[in-house]
Amino acid sequence: MEDVEVVVERPKLTKEQRQKQLKRNYQTNYKFFLIFGGIAIVGFFLFYFYPIVRTFILSLTNKTIYSDSADYVALQNYMYALTKDAMFAKSIKQTLIFAVISGISVLVTSLLLAMLLNSKVKFIGVFRTIYFLPFIIPSFAVGAVYKNLFNPTTGLINNIISLFGVHNLPLWYISPYSALGTMILISSFGFGVKMLVFLAAIQGIPEQYYEVAELEGASKASQFFKITLPLISPMLFFNVILITIDGLRSFSLAFVMGNGQGWPSNSTLLFPIYMFMTAFNAPFRLGYAAAMAWLFFLIILALTGLQFLLSKFYVQKDIT
Repeated sequence: MEDVEVVVERPKLTKEQRQKQLKRNYQTNYKFFLIFGGIAIVGFFLFYFYPIVRTFILSLTNKTIYSDSADYVALQNYMYALTKDAMFAKSIKQTLIFAVISGISVLVTSLLLAMLLNSKVKFIGVFRTIYFLPFIIPSFAVGAVYKNLFNPTTGLINNIISLFGVHNLPLWYISPYSALGTMILISSFGFGVKMLVFLAAIQGIPEQYYEVAELEGASKASQFFKITLPLISPMLFFNVILITIDGLRSFSLAFVMGNGQGWPSNSTLLFPIYMFMTAFNAPFRLGYAAAMAWLFFLIILALTGLQFLLSKFYVQKDIT
């Protein structure tokens, strides 16, 4: 006997029954939204929105750690930073130099390594792990390692250079003329996450594009500029934003290299270090440091907005 499939028809719901069912589903979904979304909303207001508002209010006062109360000074902290504080201008200048040069180096290095790690060779997974492994180490520990490597007297770098007969060995972070350059050189190796972003973007490009290009006789350089670069341009823009923000708010390396004080001669005094010194070194000017933080936020916001405007000239969604 053949199997007979029995189809049971569900009774059709009336309009009122459908409305009641939709209402019950809505109430259930709304309840879960309040439960899970409420946790995130409370966390946002408690750990983000309140500190932001509190910092802005603090920036309008002359509050210090030791003062029980603070006087309202309006925009005096902002005006002092913009017109009278020479160290504010110097720290901003050095931060911009550090962010631009190290950012370009990180961008180029991460892209080149991503293309190399996209190669089809044996043990490529091992190579990818080796390249990314150092970036899971805490940044302060990495800074301490590099500080030992670049030590002018006992460091491995100068010991290797001396083997080639060089007598005037670089002073690296000891000299105010080369300390910032040393930090830029070290930060150029911070390509971990950006390299993975580029690698994921490159692996998402269909192989057919390169096959057609090779049939047409296109060179490797032409394939890179006509296929690879246009198709990964959205991730290029994403990495540019990340690198810009990371470079501007760099703290750990500058703190370790400059002993937390911009040493030597304020040559490693990046803005986050200066803001930290203002708030937590005598006379502990919390109000002025809060104003500096807001000015720095506006600078980062302006540079990020500039990147969005410039992205129109190089970000492409297809190569047709």
